[in-house]
Amino acid sequence: MKVSRLFSIIAVLMIALFVFSCAHAFEPKKKPRPEISIPWLEKQIHDLVNLERKKKGLSALAWNQKLSAIARKHSADMAEKNYFSHYSPEGKDFLYRYEQAGFQCNIRIGNGIYLGGENIFQANLYDTVTYVNGAAYYDWNTEADIANQVVRGWMNSALHRKNILTPHWNTEGIGISISADGMVFVTQNFC
Repeated sequence: MKVSRLFSIIAVLMIALFVFSCAHAFEPKKKPRPEISIPWLEKQIHDLVNLERKKKGLSALAWNQKLSAIARKHSADMAEKNYFSHYSPEGKDFLYRYEQAGFQCNIRIGNGIYLGGENIFQANLYDTVTYVNGAAYYDWNTEADIANQVVRGWMNSALHRKNILTPHWNTEGIGISISADGMVFVTQNFC
């Protein structure tokens, strides 16, 4: 009787161990939040934009550090104040931001003068989040994933695509800010 009872206890323990290990076998692996190099990501988006222009036979846009600073400041404002718009909560647009930074864009085409342009995009550091037993597991994006998502999103939008493929733009600046909750705010300014 003692031997069969011992086997019963061992069998119950083995089943419990099996159930416990199976439950954890299906638990996703936790990956750390990725480190994002904002300057690298900005330049990657810039390079992808120039690839799109090249496909259409247009000249590459030069990188403009001043436009990048203007764009980064707008992205930071959106991340801090939790909004997504070409207009700040105070009603200020990109022309105001250019003026505040002492930047002038005056491109004369025929009878018209172009003062600049702006694209914005909002992405995430992750595609999905899964909760298992109260723990969050993120499907993090790489820097390359984010850059491709941004440019693909702009190219799939008629007005954003038009800005990117405007032949008379000579320079651009990209500015990125990432909020505490993983939202990636991207601003692109043209001249």
